Amino acid sequence: MLNLLGEHICKVDNKGRVLFPSKLRKQLEEVIHHGMVINRDIYSNCLALYPKPEWDRIQQDFSKLNRYNRSHLEFMRRFLNGATPLELDNAGRLSLPATLLDYAEIDLKKNNELVVVGALEKMEIWSVGNHNKMVANNQSDFAALAEQVQRDLGQLND
Repeated sequence: MLNLLGEHICKVDNKGRVLFPSKLRKQLEEVIHHGMVINRDIYSNCLALYPKPEWDRIQQDFSKLNRYNRSHLEFMRRFLNGATPLELDNAGRLSLPATLLDYAEIDLKKNNELVVVGALEKMEIWSVGNHNKMVANNQSDFAALAEQVQRDLGQLND
């Protein structure tokens, strides 16, 4: 299982290409040759970047869903909409799709920086503004959230 960590400010050019952080590349050295898949995050206006082996595990879970169950089908549609395979180019850059940049509110005309965050088995790509807001907003209720998660983990271990 991957344990991707770190918060990296990256430059993105006007074509949506971002130099992938070398520290994350090193953490991914066992799997990066398989490629990656990028998609919209479910809960926030950021992008989720999965190493291909991790994406394949998600796809295996999807194969267990019933396509004739409306809620399962709708979830699969929404989750898979926008999923795009990516590979690093020879310069170590990723080309981020314009529609996904729009979703994450990454405006290449206003700012040429974004934040790439290691999040265990995936990475998140944020606009600097959205990342700053997320960090600031989460400080006030983080203690209560931590307590709830700890209770949930306790129930899972029982």
